[in-house]
Amino acid sequence: MIGKIYKKGMPRSPVGAAAAPVRTALAAILAGLLSLPLLHSREPEAGAQDPKQQEQFKIGVEVNMVTVPVTVRRPAGGFVKDLPREAFRVREDGVDQELLLFAQEGVPTRVAIVLDISGSVRSEWGPIKFATRKFVDSLGPQDQFALLTFNIETRLKMDWGRKADRLEAVLSSIYCKDDTNLWDAIWVASTEVFKGVREKKAMIIMSDGLDNGSTVSYREALDAAVHSEATLYVVSKTEAVRQTLIYRLQEEGYYNSIPYDVFVQADLALRKLAYETGGRVLYPKTFGQLDDVYAEVIEELRNQYTIGYVSTNTVKDGSYRNIEVGVSAPDIVVTARPGYYAANALSARP
Repeated sequence: MIGKIYKKGMPRSPVGAAAAPVRTALAAILAGLLSLPLLHSREPEAGAQDPKQQEQFKIGVEVNMVTVPVTVRRPAGGFVKDLPREAFRVREDGVDQELLLFAQEGVPTRVAIVLDISGSVRSEWGPIKFATRKFVDSLGPQDQFALLTFNIETRLKMDWGRKADRLEAVLSSIYCKDDTNLWDAIWVASTEVFKGVREKKAMIIMSDGLDNGSTVSYREALDAAVHSEATLYVVSKTEAVRQTLIYRLQEEGYYNSIPYDVFVQADLALRKLAYETGGRVLYPKTFGQLDDVYAEVIEELRNQYTIGYVSTNTVKDGSYRNIEVGVSAPDIVVTARPGYYAANALSARP
């Protein structure tokens, strides 16, 4: 599977089979993003209680387990650590669920690193390579990573593993060119790379944030990401491009004739992707700051709580289920994915 290329127009599994034809204008692709409704209908609530306990986290023993990474911060910043199991409460569609799994640390994570290698990032590829190597070196001994690159193609450069001995050669062989098929890359990572993965999952997408030619729609990419149950961290330079780089990039032929509001719509689309998966959008001014941004992601992954439950709703209808995570602690901000798709007895999930 290493080096496998996913091209425009290639056969897709059910989510991608209905994809629209190749988009010919960026504005046309993004025009309808703001009209998309949120996938869920509730905001997280505060919970109740507080003692202490932690048990070893074992994912995959119960295939019906719903696992939810939870980040707890202070409003001014900083992670809230060492909260007891009893401080957490989870509801599904308004129904209390029994918390069966609880972990504060040591949860092995599969991290898909998805790198934009379009022409618009060519001048900053050196810092991107350096930061990516450093990020991989920072992963825990039980974590695994996969590396994908995308422009007009999405290519799996390194499949799941822990060894980074090939990383330097792989990154050094890349030449940045062509357009940015961001939705295709998210769809491939969600449906192909994470297929069958039961461990805790995270996807880090490094891109300028502007899609201009994907074969799958934004809606399909969003649905695939939610189905994958991976937490998406989007490293986006849309704000910096709009404010400081647009003139230079236009001179080089990138982003020509793109209306100002397309940048706004692209940013909102990325925020929605992150929100629906329990992740975040991070904004470096340049990809030279990617080193610091990657460090933020590593710190968050290491300081997350992971909770799990088996839903009291046993109907396998493929429906979207709302999740509410409550934490009994004063002056906190809780981040968790707001829902998931139930298994479907009639058709396999992508």
